[in-house]
Amino acid sequence: MINIFQPSLGAEELKKVKEVFDSNWLGRGDVVHEFEEKFAKNLSINKCNLYATTSCTEGIFLAADLFNFQPGDEVIAPTISFIAVGSAIVNSGATLVLCDVDRRSLNATAETIAEKITDKTKAIVLNHYGGHPCDMDGILKLAKRHNLHVIEDSACAVHSFYKGRACGTMGDMGLWSFDAMKSLVTGDGGMIYLKSNVLMDQAKEQCYLGLPARSTSGIDKFSKGDDIWWEVQINRTGRRAIMNNITAAIGLAQVDKLHDFIQKREDIYNKYNQAFSQISQIRTPPGLVDSDCKNSYYFYWIQVRDRNQLAHYLKDNGVYTSFRYWPLSRVDYFSCSNPLEFPNTEYAADHTLNLPMHQNLSDSDVEKIISLVIDFISERKT
Repeated sequence: MINIFQPSLGAEELKKVKEVFDSNWLGRGDVVHEFEEKFAKNLSINKCNLYATTSCTEGIFLAADLFNFQPGDEVIAPTISFIAVGSAIVNSGATLVLCDVDRRSLNATAETIAEKITDKTKAIVLNHYGGHPCDMDGILKLAKRHNLHVIEDSACAVHSFYKGRACGTMGDMGLWSFDAMKSLVTGDGGMIYLKSNVLMDQAKEQCYLGLPARSTSGIDKFSKGDDIWWEVQINRTGRRAIMNNITAAIGLAQVDKLHDFIQKREDIYNKYNQAFSQISQIRTPPGLVDSDCKNSYYFYWIQVRDRNQLAHYLKDNGVYTSFRYWPLSRVDYFSCSNPLEFPNTEYAADHTLNLPMHQNLSDSDVEKIISLVIDFISERKT
């Protein structure tokens, strides 16, 4: 079976992990700090604005705390979002307000967001779908006009840029995922960006038991000669959601490979586009909104009339496909309003299929996928 997602791991990752084992310090330490620094360099931002955590989902729930979502607040999210976005908003007590998406990019737009803003709106949670950047200029202007927080779910946009600025760094908070199927993997893991230094201190404290972000404890206090180095004080209640050196070691090796990963993904993306863009029955992803934007090519998707049948045809011929993400408007738990409010989402949910997209795909894999899709479309025409 040709997988839809697949990580690339090798001797470099094992070497980095062995170095951590040899150091005898597996918890959060210098390796995590080095990973944060290297990831910051990858995005051309200050490492002080980044903090490595256990998952992107942890970051989404943390956002609800940092921006104080509470009953009476409304938080807007696009219908095509990861389920944790809806869960974090609902869990906070705030009201989840969904907006429609662009039919082809599956991203929210300034226009679809504006329709949902009220005097109760507190924040917008964006999703750069599959690494394809949202059109941020209009969204940021809209947020500034209404004094709204902007949170960028960049789980799939590990190296996407909008007009020269890294996705995840244009709003108040950004989040990236390094789970086992992402372009850059650490097994599980995530990274948080915060524009505010004050909120960064709060985030660090909440992710590490409420311990003061700018104080020493334990072995550090012992080394300083403190009489009682085992004393503990906290600034707030907190969880334990810190990245460890083992996870970060894998990330360090992966960052070094990321450029090549994305180049291979771009090549596959372009082969798909070249094959499918001339077929009237297939809608391909839209182009980028500006020449100074970059896609990280996490998803490749097509839109076809008989999507379900195509998915089964590909599965029967050894190709696994999927549709990400199942619309939050169709998740019963969230009890959202009539899905007919979201015509673009409804179209996308019934016609969009994510094809295999990862750097381990061989040329013959890609050719097989393309041939199967074209054969299916041709059979439907006759």
